[in-house]
Amino acid sequence: MHITQNSFEKILEREARLFAARSSGDGQSDRPIRLIIADFEYRWDRLRYDAYRVEEGCDAEPLIRWPFHRIAAASWLQLRIDPGEDIPVIEDVVVVTENEATESEMAERFFNALCQAGDACLVTWGGETKDLAVLRRCANEFGLLLPPQLIDGSPHARERVDLCRAVTVQAKSPHLPEYAAATSIPAKPSPSKKIGTLVEAGAWEKVREQVLADVMTTSVIALRHFCSHGIVEIDRACANVAIGKAVEAAIPESAFAVKVFRPWARDAERASRLRGKVYRPD
Repeated sequence: MHITQNSFEKILEREARLFAARSSGDGQSDRPIRLIIADFEYRWDRLRYDAYRVEEGCDAEPLIRWPFHRIAAASWLQLRIDPGEDIPVIEDVVVVTENEATESEMAERFFNALCQAGDACLVTWGGETKDLAVLRRCANEFGLLLPPQLIDGSPHARERVDLCRAVTVQAKSPHLPEYAAATSIPAKPSPSKKIGTLVEAGAWEKVREQVLADVMTTSVIALRHFCSHGIVEIDRACANVAIGKAVEAAIPESAFAVKVFRPWARDAERASRLRGKVYRPD
């Protein structure tokens, strides 16, 4: 076994970033802050699961658990918050589905995005409970090199934030649309439990909408989270407008972005400039 020069350099860079973060006296950074907000949808590998059940018999797990979950759709949004700026810069918006790329290709493309933005914090909703496990399985199975954000196995790794865990503390974990509804953020165009059926039916347009919507919703929660912890200071309403504009420009066919998210963000931004209570017609 040997460590390549490239891998060794990445390890040193990661340690340097962690040292710099720990050495910050007031918690404020004079460097840009990058976030990569990601979400995935899955197909059940029924063929391999059935083979496993035959081999294990009555000892087999009755449910198709994460090792048999194959990535069928992936989406991520990369943004940058520059020191002193009120509105984040949306650097990239990506949506890819199984009809466009294989699981290994989707994982490799996502890993490359994380490696190219090695200083970015990976943000997910509930990613620690499945998404990251599946991504590590992909790296092992397909011979891919894990990006720096996925190397540390601790759920409290500095390179990642699982928002579900972060907002929950010791309370029972909420679902993304549950938390979004409670905090007035638009979410999933299709019910959560229908996504598996949509994947198996090859309804890729709806699958794309679902995974993209999850990323947009999570992005709003992420910015609120980082603001509330004093990590960034931005105009949250204008930031949501920027997200909507960037997603519509990158994915103009998205009905969720155009007809749901952008009007919501625009109305919220206008309301933020008004004083007193804003009354809306029923």
